[in-house]
Amino acid sequence: MSTFAVTVERIGRIWPHDNADRLEMASLEGKAYEFVVGKGDFQPGDSVIYFPVDSVLPAWICEKLNLTGKLTGKEQNRVKTVRLRGNISQGIVCSTAQLAPAISDNAGLGDDVTEALGVTKYEAPIIPSVWGNLAPLPRLVSAYDIESAQNFVGIVDQYLMDSPCYITEKLEGSNWSATLYRDGELIASQRNYRIIPVPGGEHDWYKVIRTQNLDEALKTLMAEMIADEGNTLIQAITLRGEMLGPGIQSNIYGLKNHEVRLFDIEVNGTPVDAARFLDYAARYNLSTAPVLAVGMTLRSWLDGRDLREASNGKSALADRLREGIVIKPMVEGYEPKIGRVFVKQRSPEYLAKSEF
Repeated sequence: MSTFAVTVERIGRIWPHDNADRLEMASLEGKAYEFVVGKGDFQPGDSVIYFPVDSVLPAWICEKLNLTGKLTGKEQNRVKTVRLRGNISQGIVCSTAQLAPAISDNAGLGDDVTEALGVTKYEAPIIPSVWGNLAPLPRLVSAYDIESAQNFVGIVDQYLMDSPCYITEKLEGSNWSATLYRDGELIASQRNYRIIPVPGGEHDWYKVIRTQNLDEALKTLMAEMIADEGNTLIQAITLRGEMLGPGIQSNIYGLKNHEVRLFDIEVNGTPVDAARFLDYAARYNLSTAPVLAVGMTLRSWLDGRDLREASNGKSALADRLREGIVIKPMVEGYEPKIGRVFVKQRSPEYLAKSEF
């Protein structure tokens, strides 16, 4: 699960705004987010509270920070990537004194103050359907999310910048998975829930399994892996992907029917290496998220750009901006802070124009 937290941070840099004399740009130490602040409000080294994108603020904080009616969402209380006088701004900062006494002046660098402030994270609504009930995720399937590269600059530098990587377009849809168990049971899941079919209809998450022949692909994969790796080792195989199409995130790709674009295969809950994933996808004609690079180091692929710049670009699925990029090493790796080593970089250009 990706990290979401309102934290105490330190201002790293301040520099002029391109188009406003009364505004400045700022960033945080150790993070790549850039945001707009009032001129003279902060100096490098200042301790601040950082509200990341998708923070949903309680009314009292909006009032304290003079943000009432100025944010997005139904209640106008959600922090979103915006363009302010032409410059991209990702997140909001304030001094600890502005939110006293809820936050003590002694709050330390890196402290998580999300709960103390009553801030929650915006979550896209579950897509309703009369053809399925939701239940806890099944065994060997966990909730799926990806850490933001902007939160973990050091990890990107250490594990990805000079390692062979697999880079794909990040798609704007809904998380989907299908798990085949050794006994033949097949379960489709959303991000946080399994979907239990009900009589008389077919849930869209199960329908794409049938229309894209993913059930047959899973059966073949199961048989192959059991033959290759031993009768007692393989308990479950999960296909992970993004569900796209009508009724999902405004169907931004203009698709006439639902489809899944895969980005992972897991065996007993553990993802296979990128090369193995791509081999299975090619052999079994599995549609994947659009591929931007395979086997290149991240540094080579960036070619002098930073990740924010590189995440901007045209989608491979439609004549529109892509949502961003996903980067993982060709060989799976794990790191104590984030677990599995892979990150997303959402496109600031896309986010500033998106309604989501």
